[in-house]
Amino acid sequence: MKLINYDDILEKVKKRNRIARFIVLLIGCFIAALIYNAFIVPEHVVYGGVGGVAIIVNSLTGIDTTLFINVVTFSLAIISVILIGLKKTSYTIIGFLIYTIMINITAPLASLFQFTFDSHLFAILFYAVIDGIGFGLIYKAGFNTGGIDSVVVITQKFFKLPTAAISNIANGIIIICGALTFGLVNSIYAIIYLKIMNFISDRVVLGVSSAKLIFIKTQKLSNVEELLSKDLELGYTLIESTNGVGIIKKNIIMCVIPTDRYYDLKRELLNIDTKAELFSNDCYTVVGGYTNSLINVQN
Repeated sequence: MKLINYDDILEKVKKRNRIARFIVLLIGCFIAALIYNAFIVPEHVVYGGVGGVAIIVNSLTGIDTTLFINVVTFSLAIISVILIGLKKTSYTIIGFLIYTIMINITAPLASLFQFTFDSHLFAILFYAVIDGIGFGLIYKAGFNTGGIDSVVVITQKFFKLPTAAISNIANGIIIICGALTFGLVNSIYAIIYLKIMNFISDRVVLGVSSAKLIFIKTQKLSNVEELLSKDLELGYTLIESTNGVGIIKKNIIMCVIPTDRYYDLKRELLNIDTKAELFSNDCYTVVGGYTNSLINVQN
């Protein structure tokens, strides 16, 4: 009997949707780059990332933000290829190249999208929502724009720290530097902007449900159980399964996870077991059992 190669199937799916995904990537990068040039740079919204560092460096040295992003992100992409490999960084490189091109294209168009609002908080809300849609489209297409994402991947490879923790530490340092450069109030607005943008991008990528119902098949059951119970503080159920004829019996993990932590789980799961299989669907109702406090329970 011929064994099914799930990696080959995944590659075929990616190839089949390649044009549509590339179009979505172009749209997402255009939106994100336009908002960066039209609002984030002039208003000094330092919420993290290489773009945030570029704003700080520009204020202190006068180095153009676009030039800084181009140099730093390209350097990080090269380092990622050397240390991580081309296959694992190919989508980061493509996303970085498209986003960089859009940064340069939208720079002269930025003035056309600089609107005046009576409330600065409303401006934060307005631009954050649009920016969240842009980045949501980028992530939904299966790409990212490099920068801090590259730093996270490289750091995780050598220090085996949770990817979410690395990202939070890196962005936290950048936000603190932004507060020292532009003031505490400006950084508070930046944090509000980040929260709104992440919320919208998550909705674009994962839908409107507050949680995901997931099934995990893994060879490293105890390690994954520890990840769920201790790191993510989730309840879970073990389901006994067979290979279809009752010969090989294995356990499948079923649990419900908050939508905004789904990708954290996915990254950590693959770090534990590169051959793990994960199946997910939107979850709208959770009644009984133990769930994380972040999961909304609906009757």
